[in-house]
Amino acid sequence: ANTTSRPEKFIGIHFFNPPQLMKLVEIIPGEKTAQEITDLTKEYVKSVNKQAVLCRKDVPGFIINRLFIPMVHEACFVKDRTGATLEEIDSAVKFKLGFPMGIFELADFTGMDVIHKATVEMHLRDKKVINPHPLVEKMFNEKKLGQKSGEGYYK
Repeated sequence: ANTTSRPEKFIGIHFFNPPQLMKLVEIIPGEKTAQEITDLTKEYVKSVNKQAVLCRKDVPGFIINRLFIPMVHEACFVKDRTGATLEEIDSAVKFKLGFPMGIFELADFTGMDVIHKATVEMHLRDKKVINPHPLVEKMFNEKKLGQKSGEGYYK
């Protein structure tokens, strides 16, 4: 926003992958974004049948990825430490926590390239964010990106 001549008109809109399944959209106003722009953006998000959540402070990962990205890496650590299978971890997340998808299933929809890049960028800006788990790094390097490449955690 600060690099534009109209920072009061600047706003971020973050749709989630896969957008055809995910209803949530994060709206991220800048420090100088006019309330009118925020209101118009909320109306737009509603008009495309999505649910908006306002991220009141522009932090690395916004709201959801501050939760989701560490969960992907922690799910990998759970797999390492407990010997649980991908299916067991995803089933626990879906049927106990009530998530619509398992962590690994959602990671495959999102893409390991997106998860890897988001993790690295978030860590650069905030050292509290975990570095990529070695499996995430390996899959990214091997181009096992998930659904878009035909193989990720699942085939």
